[in-house]
Amino acid sequence: MTTDIITPMQLADLRRQVEEVALQAGRFLKESRLNFDDISIQSKHSHDYVTDIDRQSEQLIVSRLKALLPEAGFITEEKTVEQEVGQHDVFWVIDPLDGTTNYIHDLAPYCVSIALRTEAEILLGVVYEPSRDELFSAALHQGATLNGQRIQVTDTADIDQCLVMIGYPYNADEYRPFALKMTERLYGHCASLRSMGSAEAELCYLAAGRIDVYFESFIQPWDVAAGACIVKEAGGTVTDYAGADKLWQSGRQVLATNGKVHGQMVDIISKSE
Repeated sequence: MTTDIITPMQLADLRRQVEEVALQAGRFLKESRLNFDDISIQSKHSHDYVTDIDRQSEQLIVSRLKALLPEAGFITEEKTVEQEVGQHDVFWVIDPLDGTTNYIHDLAPYCVSIALRTEAEILLGVVYEPSRDELFSAALHQGATLNGQRIQVTDTADIDQCLVMIGYPYNADEYRPFALKMTERLYGHCASLRSMGSAEAELCYLAAGRIDVYFESFIQPWDVAAGACIVKEAGGTVTDYAGADKLWQSGRQVLATNGKVHGQMVDIISKSE
């Protein structure tokens, strides 16, 4: 049920405005990539990078969202604004450039990701992928769209026929044993395995029916909030690896499927952890 804080009509209007913000930020990313030789790249952790563009994109998004909903707090990847969770009934969850490594190497996809949520639920999610000029959008109980057209997940019912996305986080030493077991279990036993380097894009591609399964560990709330909203509104399922709601919103364990094969994936994962 939609929160008492924002009515369904207000949420629909806000969704349209956030779509425009995402488009503005995406255009900024695409234009900035043309002069990438002048961009400063820094390492946050081993193989985990941030650029000046990440921060500038976040500042652009935050300034626009503050004007749209002054009462909302923020969780942002680059922390260019005070993180105000717990002080507000609603808050924005922002990744100004999901897929920074792809962006650095001029490789698609990379995304702008914006979600609005309460402590209890995600109210809306917007993801813009500039390379393909694709705007994914959803709001609670209002469906999911791609460039304004309704989308839905596949109805594939057997893992053997599924195109599966496995994410590879930066926590390589912790994740490697699980990833190797999952690869061994799935490679040759599903339609194929892929990895694209952008959690939000992978979730949106699942919502659009391009893939059937996505899973990853050791990411962050801003990596999954908007995409998860879009998947759910497209008829899919998002949980942690146990099929529960305990860990996925933190990004620690995210399993997203078309819903038809969710139980099969939970069973496969339980034998690989």
